[in-house]
Amino acid sequence: MKNLNCWLAVLIAGIVAVILDWAVQAKWLASAYYLRIESMRVDAKPINFVVVDFVAVAVLAWVLRRLSSSFGSGARGGANAGFYLGVLVSFPSYHFIFLTFKGYPYSLAWINTIYGIIWYMIIGAILGVLMRRPLTGEAGA
Repeated sequence: MKNLNCWLAVLIAGIVAVILDWAVQAKWLASAYYLRIESMRVDAKPINFVVVDFVAVAVLAWVLRRLSSSFGSGARGGANAGFYLGVLVSFPSYHFIFLTFKGYPYSLAWINTIYGIIWYMIIGAILGVLMRRPLTGEAGA
């Protein structure tokens, strides 16, 4: 993450992540699910969600930089890494939330699990494209 391209990729992918979460979590799922869950906090500051999205994007960028030889490069490699990280993060997290919190619907656990995997794949693809290293010998390398 020493490279300016990586930080620029995190900035761009982070903006996309915030927009995705605003559309899915704050607009669609809030009215469909969250407003009906009695224990759901409605006083959380939006900046906290923005910061967490950028942290998640930075972690995925770090994983891509460290393990790109395992996943490949470009959009496909980034989406591949995003798939695995999305499963690793989303599946146990949302099912654990369902098991431990009253009023959290099982259907929401699955919606958030699938959305989380798709979110990581989209952000991974963006990072994969923007962080792609030029091949040795290319102009400007």
